Amino acid sequence: MFKLSKVNIALISALVFVSYFAYNCWQDERLAVMRANKAEAKYEKYIQDNNEVKKIESNIIEAIKNGYAKTDALRNDVDNGLVELRVKVESVERDSTASSNIANKALRLAKSAQQDYYNLTNAIEYNKVMIDGWQKYYCKEIAPKNGTEFMCD
Repeated sequence: MFKLSKVNIALISALVFVSYFAYNCWQDERLAVMRANKAEAKYEKYIQDNNEVKKIESNIIEAIKNGYAKTDALRNDVDNGLVELRVKVESVERDSTASSNIANKALRLAKSAQQDYYNLTNAIEYNKVMIDGWQKYYCKEIAPKNGTEFMCD
């Protein structure tokens, strides 16, 4: 039969050990690559989700800014119309003694409408202050945490 010498046994043992070690290293490498791929996929998903959040936040802030401009233009138009109405009513009141009662009622109505307008303006200003406060809070507290400081410029 075939006799194994000590050297042959040592070589076979070394070969078995090296094979076992190489197999374990190969398995560990496969596991590490799989984990790295999973982590990379999660990171890519996070980046995509974060970009979507940034787009939504940017759209909200843009809508608020557009609302300010439209509100200011509307406020100016209403204010100019009310002033013009008051001037015309006062002119009619002065020019016509017969229609002074109607003119007085119209003047009171114009004054009341103007007061309502100023109340609306104050409410709009209050809302603007609230939104400005929210934006300052957002830019100070939230934006640094989610990387959206660019929207605070």
